[in-house]
Amino acid sequence: MRLRVFLLIGGWLLSTLAARAEPITPLLTPAAVVRLRAQLWRTPASPARLRLLVQLAEELLAQHDELGMPLDSAVAYGQQALALSAGLADPAGRIRSMYVSGQLPGAKDAADTTGRAQLRQGVALSQRLGYPLLEASGWLHLADSYPRTMLGLPRKLVGYAHAATLFKQASRPVEYAYVLKTMADMHLLQGHSGQAEQELLHVLDLYRAAGHRELHYTYDLLRGATRQAGNYQEALRYGLASIESAQATHDTTVIAYFYSNVAAIYAELKQPERALAYYHRILRRELRSRAKEGAVSTCAVISRLLLGQQQPRQALRFLQATAGPIQATDQDTYTRCLVDCYVALGQFARAERALRTLLAAARQVPLSDMDRMNLDKTAGRFYLATRRYAQAYPHLQQALVLSQSAGFLLQTAALHQLLFQADSALGRFPAAIGHYQQYKRLTDSVFNATRSQQLASLQIQYDTRQQEQNIALLTKQGQLQQARLRQREQQRNAGLVGAALLLLLLALGYSRYRHGQRSNRLLRAQRAEIEQRSQALAQLLAEQRELLTEKEWMLREIHHRVKNNLQVIGSLLNTQADYSPDPAALSALRESEHRVQAMALVHQHLYQTDRVGWVPLPAYVQELAAHLLDAFDATTRVHLHLDLAPLALPVTVATPLGLILNELLINALKHAFGPGQPGTLTLTGRVLPQHAYQLSVADDGRGLPADFDPARANSLGLNLITGLSHQLDGEFSLLPNPAGRGAVARLCLALPGPAEHGA
Repeated sequence: MRLRVFLLIGGWLLSTLAARAEPITPLLTPAAVVRLRAQLWRTPASPARLRLLVQLAEELLAQHDELGMPLDSAVAYGQQALALSAGLADPAGRIRSMYVSGQLPGAKDAADTTGRAQLRQGVALSQRLGYPLLEASGWLHLADSYPRTMLGLPRKLVGYAHAATLFKQASRPVEYAYVLKTMADMHLLQGHSGQAEQELLHVLDLYRAAGHRELHYTYDLLRGATRQAGNYQEALRYGLASIESAQATHDTTVIAYFYSNVAAIYAELKQPERALAYYHRILRRELRSRAKEGAVSTCAVISRLLLGQQQPRQALRFLQATAGPIQATDQDTYTRCLVDCYVALGQFARAERALRTLLAAARQVPLSDMDRMNLDKTAGRFYLATRRYAQAYPHLQQALVLSQSAGFLLQTAALHQLLFQADSALGRFPAAIGHYQQYKRLTDSVFNATRSQQLASLQIQYDTRQQEQNIALLTKQGQLQQARLRQREQQRNAGLVGAALLLLLLALGYSRYRHGQRSNRLLRAQRAEIEQRSQALAQLLAEQRELLTEKEWMLREIHHRVKNNLQVIGSLLNTQADYSPDPAALSALRESEHRVQAMALVHQHLYQTDRVGWVPLPAYVQELAAHLLDAFDATTRVHLHLDLAPLALPVTVATPLGLILNELLINALKHAFGPGQPGTLTLTGRVLPQHAYQLSVADDGRGLPADFDPARANSLGLNLITGLSHQLDGEFSLLPNPAGRGAVARLCLALPGPAEHGA
């Protein structure tokens, strides 16, 4: 279960929230592995040989995850164990061999592969035979097999929850604490830093009570949780504690990673000198251990820190002198940093040549999502620096999508800031404001309730501007009354002067004086009443702001919980599908799972958008299409092209429209292309005159049968599309694709009155 650590925040290379995981059991020494192999050679086909094969395969898999060791021997041992277990009466060995087979290469990246099926079979067999510890291990492996993405995290959490319950019931505190720690890591990736911190403190209590001394991995996760919450003092304390624990237990295999986390905190605290001291210590360890690829990455970190200190020439010299001789081990990282240095120096021609080399290599060899994201961000920064904003935008947008899917919150915030600059330069001010708001929300800890209430308070100030104007009007009235009071005082003084000069008019002057006194008392009483009313109105407005803030926060929480519940329902449908032998029932369960996921995405966007109750259509469509491509294992062979007008819709329209789009995409993926056949899906959204909207889903696949008539077709999907279209007062049509091969489905509907364009 090795967790790859990607360090990228803004223009610097800094640690993410995810911590490197420890193995659930300690790794064997090389001498112990040699003894196991020697014992295997002397052991004939028997349950004892099966146990040795499984133990060796499990150990080599753990060494691959933790140390990057090759998997050749693990694959051979796993295959031998699975074949041998089929002929032996050893159910426990059979289950363990299934788990090993399910963890072999190819089982962790696809939507549903033979490897993951082996894990589920092992779980089912352990349940049937009553082996709770083996069942717990199976749930743990099954959860590990899902990707660490926003769509994969709910499935991982379901598996970990099963494993934690079984380990707790079996009175295995160390294993229970390990799974609870892994769940906290997942919650941290979801942005729930407070929940993760409480879980990790409970893990520390369990580990200490059990006498478990390797606490550095837990301290490191606590470092990530407190750093995400903005508590840098605690984050630094836990980061240093992880280093001390690793040194005390002599577990220094990944101590360079702990050093990098402490260095990252110092960098975020604007203390680059201390950060550089740690990174240079890491670099010396990597050069001594000949970890060339890691040394190139560390050199890139140091160079970017120098760039942040406005020292571009020193950054370039250091990069070329230190990483240049070993750049072949990680050419892409070196070249990307080189581009950033050239841009900082204003040497745009050199930067462009290096960037073109990266882009050309990317077209020849497919990149991983992480490498693609880093390349797109480098290209976007370059085009921004050279004022080619139209070229910068697609690179930054693609990097944003990949960063969001991987759950890198600070990386996502930095990309929103860059997109804000691009949109501002292109004159797309509503989109620019939206990106800036996303940037501010993420950097202020997007899932922090206090931060959210502060943002809601700012929004309510705009809504209550009219009431504030009323207060200003009352204040002006009070000022007018004060002016009149001063005028009366002047009149009184004039009367006194007149009384002194005109003794004959003393009686009249005295009368006017008394009248002035009465007027003064009346004006003072009126002013006091106005001030009292102003204070009461101000208090009412403050209470209104608090109520509006609480209402919006509760709406966001409701949508968040509805999304979580729908994802749990989807996971339950997926689990039920795994145990359904009937193909028709399996298909129905899978389609129901997709429909539940479509509705869950609607509620996810409802609590993440600036306005509660509105769904940004392009972002929602993109996430839904990506989920279905992944579910049908079509990501690499079916190209997705989106051309959607910016639009936000209320939930009453977004939910049925999302279900219609879900059915259209499933229909295209199931029927448009043959097994293994590549193709293109084009999703187009246009705002038509007279406040209408047309959504089209086109493919270049087989096309419609010659005798196909949508009016006579009697399928659940078409019936659902037709019924939802009528609910939206829309018109649905399914026709051959006028552009050539394939078919096109169109839905035209009237937009609701307050629909937002350009959202």
